[in-house]
Amino acid sequence: MKYAPETAVMELAPFVARVQEKLGEVLSGEGSIEEILAYIQQTNGKMIRPILLSLVYEMCGGTDSSVVLDVAAGIELIHIASLIHDDIVDQSDLRRNALTVQRRFGPQAAVLAGDYLFAKAFMLLTQHKPNQVLSVLTGVITQMCEGEIQQLMNPGCDEAHYWRYIYQKTAYFIQAVCEIGAMITEHVDQKAVTMMGKFGLALGYAYQLTDDLLDYSDHASVTGKNVGNDFMLGIWTLPIIRGVKQGILSSDWRQTLTFEDARNLLAGEGILSDIKKEAQFYVGQALSILDEFADNMARKQLKALAEFIGIRSC
Repeated sequence: MKYAPETAVMELAPFVARVQEKLGEVLSGEGSIEEILAYIQQTNGKMIRPILLSLVYEMCGGTDSSVVLDVAAGIELIHIASLIHDDIVDQSDLRRNALTVQRRFGPQAAVLAGDYLFAKAFMLLTQHKPNQVLSVLTGVITQMCEGEIQQLMNPGCDEAHYWRYIYQKTAYFIQAVCEIGAMITEHVDQKAVTMMGKFGLALGYAYQLTDDLLDYSDHASVTGKNVGNDFMLGIWTLPIIRGVKQGILSSDWRQTLTFEDARNLLAGEGILSDIKKEAQFYVGQALSILDEFADNMARKQLKALAEFIGIRSC
């Protein structure tokens, strides 16, 4: 049976609801922090990383739902914390059609809230194979921090820098989530762990390329965040890098072009459509890896989720 991507995501709603319930249990506090934690839970995303973890675990033969729930919730807490900190650095006002935590409560409170979520994540993750899972996820956090510091202190403007940055920012995290999904099964198959890492890496690249394209969407309601935010911040994402390299944009594009002008040029010259094709190429790589596994419901849903990531609009 072939699932439409949107249908498969909807069918995973019960698991998402369980993760949200688990987050509600973990993110409870008294006093001022209670308001911030409640607000964070109101602006949850699609929980793609927890869903990936669950489906990889099931496809690889895992059966203990309590293990998956704790690890999935821990991973989502790390993801949310990283977004809160990213929004502080980027001074972003919107995420998922809502005010960012830093905009709503101030950057100082947002920093502490992100730290709080990291601590809660580690409390969950130490309950299950802590040596393996924590080793992988602390590596993820290290890579994300290194990438963001490099981007802040010495941003690059070529493709070599770009691919290194998106590996650290996004792709390695998704790779790690998929590796962990295979790693925490009752009977670990190291070959499956390696293959799921490759699957996650390809999917991570597709995810970030698509995310860069969403910065050039027509309306904020489509993306749930500030359209053109990367452009306004002067970030050299792949559309800009290739636009300058091909002479479509000048190297001082931020001073000489409006966002609308740049978007029109990049779209008209095929830069955006070419990057979309590249994202689809990585989705195709991910799908081909899944073909190496036995056909079951989890594999069907993973394929549909991979396709959804390539076409997602929010």
